[in-house]
Amino acid sequence: MLKMIKHIWLKDIKAEIYTWKSLVWLLVTSIIFSITSYLLLTNKELSLLDQTEMLWLFAKIIIGTILLIIIIDASALISNEFENETMENLFLTPLTTADFVLGKLLTSITIWGISYLISIPYMIVTSSGSGLTYAFMGYVAFFGTLAVLGFTMLIFALSFPYKSMKNTLTTSFVVLLALTIPALFSTTLKNNALAKIFGQINPIDNIFSSLDNVLVDYKTSIGQNLTYIIPVLVFCILMLFALLVSVRIFSRRGILKD
Repeated sequence: MLKMIKHIWLKDIKAEIYTWKSLVWLLVTSIIFSITSYLLLTNKELSLLDQTEMLWLFAKIIIGTILLIIIIDASALISNEFENETMENLFLTPLTTADFVLGKLLTSITIWGISYLISIPYMIVTSSGSGLTYAFMGYVAFFGTLAVLGFTMLIFALSFPYKSMKNTLTTSFVVLLALTIPALFSTTLKNNALAKIFGQINPIDNIFSSLDNVLVDYKTSIGQNLTYIIPVLVFCILMLFALLVSVRIFSRRGILKD
């Protein structure tokens, strides 16, 4: 099992790293983080913000940027196997659905890890003197990993029935926008009952709220953020269930060995 997972992972990582696409992603990520850091530290209007509020804003930009890149990339990981008609080659190997999906999932986590490493110097510079450097880096890593896992599993669950990158990507973007836009609303717009309920279950909203709790209110312990962490974990569990259902239906059709 581990051998096949490694095979899928290495195949995809080589395709990601040794092509111009990976260089574009890394360059775009670096440019976005560089411009954001520069503006936060030098722009007169932005410099009027408290450092903690700047860190909160930067944390949202880091997670949002990398999540966007991961969604675009993950939408192609499985769909391209169908569109390029390379799935038949996989049928000839002792491959299980678990091997296939875990190898693809590990690829997305690796891309997230590389992108996170790029963000570390920027987080260190912007948080210098705040006493929040480790909390800043730790919570961005924690929530970023959960967000990437949840959305990647959602994308994979869509990829099997769609078998098309275009349809998978479109649906994934719609879901991302549906979760992100309400999370960006002001507190005033969230005062009605429906908005409050949606905010409590919205993983993006809970990630942003927890980062606010940590970086602005200095509530850095896990216990002080459990209210926000639990809905994000539930989201990941639900996406795992959706992926398992999608894979199960796919396997029953006899396309991959169970």
